[in-house]
Amino acid sequence: MADISNNKLSDISYKYMPVSVFDVAKMGKKGIRGKRNWSSKDKKSIPSSRATYSPFPPDVAEWCAQYFLRDKQNIFDPFAGWGERHKAIKDASKNYIGYDISEKAIANAKEKFGVDNILANSMTAEIPEHDGLLTCPPYWNLEKYHSKEGLDRIKEWEDFLVEYEKLWKHVSEKAVPGARYCIMVGDWRKKNIFYDFGYQTEKVMEKCGFKPFDKVILSHKKVSPIKLMLPQAKRFGYTPKVHQYLYIYEKC
Repeated sequence: MADISNNKLSDISYKYMPVSVFDVAKMGKKGIRGKRNWSSKDKKSIPSSRATYSPFPPDVAEWCAQYFLRDKQNIFDPFAGWGERHKAIKDASKNYIGYDISEKAIANAKEKFGVDNILANSMTAEIPEHDGLLTCPPYWNLEKYHSKEGLDRIKEWEDFLVEYEKLWKHVSEKAVPGARYCIMVGDWRKKNIFYDFGYQTEKVMEKCGFKPFDKVILSHKKVSPIKLMLPQAKRFGYTPKVHQYLYIYEKC
């Protein structure tokens, strides 16, 4: 029988264990979106349900940093967003480089978490070499990201998928062998059409030379039905399923 005391993995924290379903925690009342004037009578000051980013669950970001990316050091994020992922990676004592096309998102990340993301378009900018990735791609035709150059501006689903594949091929060129990617995506239904974004992501990653490592359901069942209709949960209003997926891939 092997001596457990000499196991090389004995120093790894087992706070995070492998699961097939991860129950996402509530994100609190204050949120992470920055200041808003909800009391204003001027409707233009109140953002629409597609006007800003949806927040990335902080507990999912922390879990990825501490578990799936525990052996990785240089983490890239092509869609840095509001800064939740940057904070989680930073707290795990890893290097994080995040690109975003929105000046507002970068400013919010600095204000809320004290992190500095880079104003850049991951479609065209030079990508840093990395051994890990943590991100949430833009959801076609569901959100607007304050830039006319974003994937969200593409009108046709087929055209979106073409550019989506180009982006991942561009990003993955700088992934070192054995690099691990954590990508949160979801499927949705709009105008009686079901968009299987997870399946499309799987096909793209295979073309980029990645193999599946794990797949976890991110359950939002703890969120009340009322909150699911609020702007910060707008994605769920388009789908009959109250969950998203966390796909984990490794570069061959």
